[in-house]
Amino acid sequence: MADEGRAARLYAAAVTRRTALLRGGAVAAGLGTAALGGAAAANGLSSGGGTVANVRDHGARGDGATDDTDALQAAIDDVRASGGIVFFPPGVYVTRRLTLYSRVHLRGSGGDSTILRLRAGANSAILESENFARLTGTAPEAGITLFSVRDLTLDGNKSQNQRAGYGLRIYGYGYELTEVIVFNCRNDGIVSEWGPTGALPTPSHQMEARITAVRTHDNDGHGVNFQGPHDSMFLNCLAFQNGAAGFRLSGESKGTLMVNCHAWGIRQDLAFDLAATGIGCMNCFADLNGGVGVRISRNDCRWLGGMVLGYNSIDPHPEIGVQFVPGIQPDEPSGCLVESKVINCGTAAVDFGADRGLSTVRVSLSQPGVRDEDGRVAPGSGQGWIGRPAHTTQVEITQGLGHPDKNLVIQPAFDLRAQADPTPPEGDSVRLFARTVNGQTQLCARFASGAVQVLATES
Repeated sequence: MADEGRAARLYAAAVTRRTALLRGGAVAAGLGTAALGGAAAANGLSSGGGTVANVRDHGARGDGATDDTDALQAAIDDVRASGGIVFFPPGVYVTRRLTLYSRVHLRGSGGDSTILRLRAGANSAILESENFARLTGTAPEAGITLFSVRDLTLDGNKSQNQRAGYGLRIYGYGYELTEVIVFNCRNDGIVSEWGPTGALPTPSHQMEARITAVRTHDNDGHGVNFQGPHDSMFLNCLAFQNGAAGFRLSGESKGTLMVNCHAWGIRQDLAFDLAATGIGCMNCFADLNGGVGVRISRNDCRWLGGMVLGYNSIDPHPEIGVQFVPGIQPDEPSGCLVESKVINCGTAAVDFGADRGLSTVRVSLSQPGVRDEDGRVAPGSGQGWIGRPAHTTQVEITQGLGHPDKNLVIQPAFDLRAQADPTPPEGDSVRLFARTVNGQTQLCARFASGAVQVLATES
């Protein structure tokens, strides 16, 4: 206990010193919190008044057996009025639901050292924002703000919470999650929600959440079920082996940006579910084994760079790289931009089934197709795309396909690969294609009536 108390004092001193320096002050190196006195108080992080609370000082054991709920909540409540830091020394803290408040910042000692484990039979969230049950689904401008959780693990203990269990449930905005691990939950790992407010009155640091280096895995629901606040940011996050989607962005999460995020897993049938308007994914990685890599159902979503990698399987589920599905409105999804590498998706690289147009899809791919014991490509596998792109959607498919009748390469000049006679176009369109007759390649035009006109023949 003496060592833990000393660690807490050093931590508080370091936080106070950093705050003072950021405000142009100076704190002598090596001073403990008791020596900081008025300087620390002036910067809002004094050792008194509950602005820095060590959960061990409130009676938490962290031994993996004792129910520490009351002690942990007491530490949180201690800093509630003034705002401040709640410090968790290394340990496994068994707990029921803990309530989070505005301007309260939870600090662990690292994901491998500080673990909050849901008590057997609690069937609740581990961390939940104040009034979550009353606010969820109502879309008001309420909720908590300016809080954070860092450097700890949330263990949902689902084997002993059969009815329900979440890692973190938030109705709020303007918060930060950093280096947090959430796993083993009966339901979703992380749930975040907020209303549609476009701007907040001054003074405000605005509504966006910032989620960095968060890992969610082996939850029975979504890894991250993010329904707001909008215009938020995900950076370097990982979701794997969850029972539903790795990352699901829906509701009021419009305009959220994801960078360098990775979702994968055999039991995770959907890596990225883009179900809100204007979601942007840059250099992200959808790694699947059956199911769908990127599902788009709203307008103006973007999947740029990165990769979609399949296992080249169609059993037990179709394996699709990027899939357009119906949105909330009749004209959705439209106006989307997909520019990526897609490899080895057993069924198809892109499914245009619900495309409503005005999108651009540029895919560099390798689709060898699923082969049987004789080495033949299984019917319906290895396709570049399935469904029909809307006539206002621009499609560019490059590299090799298992089905040559869908292999179109567009370059500064474009190549039409020889194929069987294509189906007639719709309306007043003319379809250009190449075919081979008696060993010679022909450039042909096919009209809506089905008539074929040979434009040129190899000499």
